[in-house]
Amino acid sequence: MELIPAVSAEEEENYSVTAEKAFEHANAHIIDFMSSGAPGFENWTGASIDPEPLELYDINGQKLFYEFSTYKHNILVGKIYVGANKTLGPSVQVIETTTNLYNTTEALKKSIEVARNEYPDGEIKSTKMVEYSYPRIGAMTVVKDKTSGDEHRIFVDVYSLEVVPDRPVTETQLGVWSMYEHKVKNRVGGNLIEWNKSDKYTKSIEKEVANKGICISVPVILDNYSNYETSNVYYGYYHYFFGLDSYGNTVIARYGKLPVLKSDEQKENWNSTLGELGNNIKDTVASKYMYPHGEVVTCGTNSKGYFVILFKYGNVSESLINDIYSLIDNSAKQMDIQDIPVEFGYGIYREEIPLDSEQGIYHWFGDSTANLSESDIHVLEEYMKEKPTIPMDKTVVAYGKIPLLKDQNEIMTWADKLSAISGSTQDKITPYMEKGQVIVYGAELTRLDVGINETLPSEEKNAIVKEIYQIIDEEARKQNVTTVPVIFDEGIFIDELVTEDVKIPLEENNEELSNSNNSNSKSDNGSKPSESSEIRSTPGFGLLGSLICLYGGWKFRKK
Repeated sequence: MELIPAVSAEEEENYSVTAEKAFEHANAHIIDFMSSGAPGFENWTGASIDPEPLELYDINGQKLFYEFSTYKHNILVGKIYVGANKTLGPSVQVIETTTNLYNTTEALKKSIEVARNEYPDGEIKSTKMVEYSYPRIGAMTVVKDKTSGDEHRIFVDVYSLEVVPDRPVTETQLGVWSMYEHKVKNRVGGNLIEWNKSDKYTKSIEKEVANKGICISVPVILDNYSNYETSNVYYGYYHYFFGLDSYGNTVIARYGKLPVLKSDEQKENWNSTLGELGNNIKDTVASKYMYPHGEVVTCGTNSKGYFVILFKYGNVSESLINDIYSLIDNSAKQMDIQDIPVEFGYGIYREEIPLDSEQGIYHWFGDSTANLSESDIHVLEEYMKEKPTIPMDKTVVAYGKIPLLKDQNEIMTWADKLSAISGSTQDKITPYMEKGQVIVYGAELTRLDVGINETLPSEEKNAIVKEIYQIIDEEARKQNVTTVPVIFDEGIFIDELVTEDVKIPLEENNEELSNSNNSNSKSDNGSKPSESSEIRSTPGFGLLGSLICLYGGWKFRKK
């Protein structure tokens, strides 16, 4: 029997769906189903979709489905079948929440054995897993008779391992039929419209969960993400009034009620009100609750509209939180604000505070203050009342999650892990840098940082972000790090070194994260200067010339 393809090779190429694209569709659909509380997925919480699918073909040789398996603690809990061709219609075709195990290896092996026995002089052309009579799955071996040139097909059912006759299926006899031809016949135009709807839906889910640090291009821990927070990898979500800059926050509790803010003007006015509230309570918080006298380290707000109090990890009790909320609430009521919304959380800190920068005397945050003089304590108090300055950047997307790091040892251990991941992926990122697509790549204190050339077209930029995060995520999983935190920023190349109104981060090695004394000097506007915490496994990797940190992004000199 001669096999006739259902579509031309050109059409197949134009309408084919890659395994990577199919995986994104599978991830997005399941994430949305679970977040919307769809029934049948209760056992999928905590599971992950394997990105390596089984490819299922039609009996005519056309690639039909990608079969993605979902595992929880290494136990199969379900499967998702995604169309391998856009002409099949909606991308996600079937979802199985209860599955039966089968052995593809045995089925493939037997189909080859039968083919060789029946056609000993024949040439094995191909062996594939197929949907031979939907929903039946089996192995199909195509063997070519060397004498006549005819091709013959051998089918073996994957469950029973019985040979299936190559004949049309009827109500009374087992056989085979082409699902592809059945689904595509006279419906190509409509099916393409349906696939495009699926793709649009997938992209909307991708955009929605990206704000929560979820990348649908890599395996994720399946859960109801509807109540998840904005990723703590994105520092720009927070704006601090006074205290130290945090390198990743973990929410403890929220009090009060958010106001309804519909217009940009309302949001701007609300932020101004919170800033005024911060000034009103600053002295009391600093003298009673703030480091070095207490557990509070940072005061500010977030993009959602909460007033924010951040603690260092440690002796934070419910009574302490209640006391601080009462202070804030009472002050807010004097401004005619009821039920002031306040978010309490833990911050991550690594900062060297200048006690006397001219004499080169500094104090690491978190070190004991027992031996400090009264004047030194006063310097700390005043320093904590200042506004931290953070270099502005143009964030493309922030993926992953920064874990709660409880002390300096955990911070440094985590930084070492990120540095190791950065070093292990260096060779795979280098080609992007050589093409000018990536400007800088390295490990910061609590996250990895990838600088994307902002002059690239948006489509190319988005594709590069996905590719690079897949590279980093794959390596991170080898080192037992899931949801690896990566920030993607934008920057540009320049040929001339800009020297006005810039801050130049210092190069650091893996053993030393602290900055030089000069990097801690106070800025002219009274704000604390930000610190560069960039770590690179190879000094200078990711820098095509001199790195300059500007308030609009990055600029570099080409080699």
